[in-house]
Amino acid sequence: MASIRGKICSLMTATQNVNPSAHPDAVKKMKKMAAKYLDVKLPENYTFEKKMTENGTSYHVIRRNDRRNTRKVLCYIHGGCYIAGLTNNYHSFVRDFCDMEEGITAVLLDYKTAPEYKYPVQLDEAEDLWDELTERQGYRPEDIMIGGDSSGGNLVLALMLKIRDKGKNMPAGAFLLSPWTDMTMSGNSYMQNYQKDIEIGERKAELTEEKRQMLMESDIYSFIGDADRNSPYLSPLFASFEGFPPMFFAVGESEMLLDDTLEVVKKLKDANISVICERKPDMFHSYVLYKNMMPESKESYLKIKRFVKEQLDLCVKL
Repeated sequence: MASIRGKICSLMTATQNVNPSAHPDAVKKMKKMAAKYLDVKLPENYTFEKKMTENGTSYHVIRRNDRRNTRKVLCYIHGGCYIAGLTNNYHSFVRDFCDMEEGITAVLLDYKTAPEYKYPVQLDEAEDLWDELTERQGYRPEDIMIGGDSSGGNLVLALMLKIRDKGKNMPAGAFLLSPWTDMTMSGNSYMQNYQKDIEIGERKAELTEEKRQMLMESDIYSFIGDADRNSPYLSPLFASFEGFPPMFFAVGESEMLLDDTLEVVKKLKDANISVICERKPDMFHSYVLYKNMMPESKESYLKIKRFVKEQLDLCVKL
């Protein structure tokens, strides 16, 4: 059962519901909500920079001033159905990783958003940022951790597939919060959790096959454009994961995308990849982002932080 704070956060999050059936203006709503949280607000002991690669990919860099530069990096990719832009809650989320005693540099991809920009724009930008870090700035892939939530988790998996398929060295590992891995909505959890999902579902309606098709054709999926939904670079669920580094997943058991995580975790295990899957009862989509507001999120966040520490071989106190 969710904690009292968890229940309060669920009620708060429910006000952000973007189900296209209930909210035909879902895209406009998402962009409007994101626009309220664009100003970067960090304590004075952090350095913040907006940067751009030579190819025009935008990204943000955060460092803590009193930590030495260990050349360790967390590269984070934000969620929002590829529609909402990079908001300041993500800066706050990754900031704590910079607090590790040996120092981590946080890099956040500020990708171009849908529906104005469609696949493969975002994947190309993610790959460009990876090349920026590993080839032009000289960071070692084994010193980079990648993280992402929702559509950002989708992009992390697609990027890692690109890295592997091109024969490049993989990152030290990755952590994913409720990743969006299946553009065909094939998982049973879409049906089973439709009424429970406070962000994408409908409390008093069932997910019929007709409505499922409507959802897939809605603007929520606008980033796909005319691309093939079954492509592993769009739906990583249909990929093979041989050669992947250790992975950490966190997912709520009340979200429609539950099987998007569980099926990928199963395939990773089948490929003998080290994987941790944190499942939280009664939790909603990307619940870990609320790490300062409810105990369920904080618990999972600390496990992710320990995972990052171990994979980057940081001898620090958590």
